Amino acid sequence: MISSRNKSQITPIIGLQWGDEGKGKGVARIASGLSTKDLIVRFQGGNNAGHTIYHKGKSYVFKLIPSGVFGKAQIHLGAGMVINPGALKEEAGFIPKGTSFLSRLSVSHHAILTLPTHILLDSISEKKKGKRKIGSTGRGISPSYTDLTLRRALRVGDIFEPDFKKRYLALSQEHKDTLQKVFNYKVRKEDTIGHEKDFWDGIKFLRSLAIINSAEIVSETLSGGHKVIAEGAQGTLLDVRFGNYPFVTSSHTIAGGVSTGLGIPPSFVGEAIGILKAYTTKVGEGPFPTELGGEKSRVWCRDRKFTYEKEKFSNPNPNSGNEFEQGIALRRLGSEVGSVTGRLRRTGWMDIPLLHYAIKINNATELVLTKLDVLNGFKEIKVCTDYIIRGKRTTEIPFDLYRAQIKCMYKTFPGWRGKLSDYSGKLPKEAMNYVKFLEKTLGAKIIYVGTGPEEHHVVERYWSHP
Repeated sequence: MISSRNKSQITPIIGLQWGDEGKGKGVARIASGLSTKDLIVRFQGGNNAGHTIYHKGKSYVFKLIPSGVFGKAQIHLGAGMVINPGALKEEAGFIPKGTSFLSRLSVSHHAILTLPTHILLDSISEKKKGKRKIGSTGRGISPSYTDLTLRRALRVGDIFEPDFKKRYLALSQEHKDTLQKVFNYKVRKEDTIGHEKDFWDGIKFLRSLAIINSAEIVSETLSGGHKVIAEGAQGTLLDVRFGNYPFVTSSHTIAGGVSTGLGIPPSFVGEAIGILKAYTTKVGEGPFPTELGGEKSRVWCRDRKFTYEKEKFSNPNPNSGNEFEQGIALRRLGSEVGSVTGRLRRTGWMDIPLLHYAIKINNATELVLTKLDVLNGFKEIKVCTDYIIRGKRTTEIPFDLYRAQIKCMYKTFPGWRGKLSDYSGKLPKEAMNYVKFLEKTLGAKIIYVGTGPEEHHVVERYWSHP
């Protein structure tokens, strides 16, 4: 399933948009062809994003554990991650007992631990920002990474040291002092008591796992001639340095982050497989040039819950003359609600300038197009091909997407009749024309197209099996 040129290098699987592109399904599909000697690794992020996959008719959301858990390959939580021990234990408990994965699961001793007070810091600091908030998930990810740069973080390897409890209490107190002095918030016992129990139960679970060096397991796998898949979390446009700053996550989500996230040389990292959705979605605040409904949609998704939207718009029309309602229809058809936060995802058309940027920065030579079936029923499908900025037409994205005044130029495609599943594993002419246009415009092969939620709902195009 992976091209021969990548056999002696790590293959990063990277989201090319704002996350939620369907990376989990892509990884699960690749994992189905891997052996017990192959390896799937996470190299960044924490439980602030979920990868949804379907296995034997059931839906699973993985936040920390790689999406290839139902395969045979080894799975590893890498050094660049932040790990909430309680969340890891809980997630492991959702996996069916018949799935033997604990013997295949290992964790880097360099990975950072998320403490209960990290979660509280994240929540309180976001609330204090008011209208300036960026849309944090409130899972404590940013404060956890901040402690690393402050050189006071606790890491997985520390849990075996005799003074771990003492260091835990000291760091927790520093967080409480910050909450009091900076945010004028006095921590109450009930703020952390539930998280405290989960944390220590999770520490016990962590101690039962294989704790190893990320670089060693990766190097040994590659030197043995086996495959290594690096599963990215979030998406390129959320990279802490190269994303749409400051509306970003706290880690390096791009292929370049694989090297620092695993402690291996850049030469170990091969060409990436880029995952993109047949349209665009975004969770949280920040710029979104192709958003259907514009500012009205942004505010709506910030302030409303899915249950309210469902009552208000019981049957939204994908072909409405109102773009805001079109956006709601796209969200409903694609089930675009955050798998971790439950927040409404903002929806819009495909954005070529942003994808060009993401493909270049990741060296993505092969692409996976997901959720094409969601566009069933749209009479017209649009793609933003260019921006107009200060009267100039361009495919280059500006340094600060938030401050730029962007007008999108669109190319319109006709939709297709019926559902993609009606075409017996083939794509109708209209859908194929859409796929071929994207492939030509983006300059990379679309190796398979997702036509539904299940793992087998795909149309293979250039897939090279092992």
